[in-house]
Amino acid sequence: MKTLEETLNGILARRGLATTVVLVSAGLWGLFWIPLRYLEKSGVPPQWSVFLHFFAPTAVMLPFVIYRLLHARRTGLKELTIGFTIGGSFVLYFESLLLTDIVRSLLLFYLTPVWGSLLECAVLKRRLTMSRTLALTLGITGLIVILDAHTGIPSPRNIGDLLALAGGIVWAIGTFIIRVRPHTPVFEHLFSTFAYGAIISLSLAILPILPHRAFLPLESVISVIPLLLIFAAVFLIPIMWGLLTGADRIDPGRLGILLQMEAIVGIGTAAMLSGEPYGPQEVVGTILIVGAGLVDIIGPYQRK
Repeated sequence: MKTLEETLNGILARRGLATTVVLVSAGLWGLFWIPLRYLEKSGVPPQWSVFLHFFAPTAVMLPFVIYRLLHARRTGLKELTIGFTIGGSFVLYFESLLLTDIVRSLLLFYLTPVWGSLLECAVLKRRLTMSRTLALTLGITGLIVILDAHTGIPSPRNIGDLLALAGGIVWAIGTFIIRVRPHTPVFEHLFSTFAYGAIISLSLAILPILPHRAFLPLESVISVIPLLLIFAAVFLIPIMWGLLTGADRIDPGRLGILLQMEAIVGIGTAAMLSGEPYGPQEVVGTILIVGAGLVDIIGPYQRK
């Protein structure tokens, strides 16, 4: 009898459905700023909120990990490479949101389709097709058009910018590794991402590495833990499952282009809910980014 995971993998074996799952997951990921703001208003220092967003899903998944251990099944604890690349990339991205302008962080992190496409060309010896070149051009131009309306075209100028840029590169490397290695159950990638992401974010919170250290306010944390566990179960885990499922089935360059949907949703919802501007430039940028995704999806598909 097939497990739920095997059934889902069979359904998602079709490229089109996997693409849809990634687009939906990326769009929902664009709402991530809302719980970050909530924790900040609840008295949790920003760097500890990053740790909690990795700790909570790790805790939710722990009973399933114990079950798998009791049945001699792999859990993902040995997936060090994936844990430290995928988990680490999001830690770097979240930390960058604390240390630079949000829009600058978005653009520098979402240069990831460039790095993914370069890896495909350099390692897999694939040629950069016209459709991929056009998609990259449209996507990056769309981001620049949107973000130029806020802060000007950014280049790395502070530690937050560098963390966002590094996060995008590390994400591209991690998704490339997932794509070219033999298939591994998504559960293992998922747990390793959250578990090792928690370790990395905890290290950054307690060590004198980044310039925003603060003590962990236990009273504030205890008050938000129940809601955070629910949020992890219904939001963080499903979304990360969707992204990692895509990483197993979609090439890194294309995956990065699809993930740019987060920037659209993030900036759009921030405009609606927090009064941030969303005018003609944002509309044009959105059209360009959506066009990038459509061009790459319609273009030739190269299997690994």
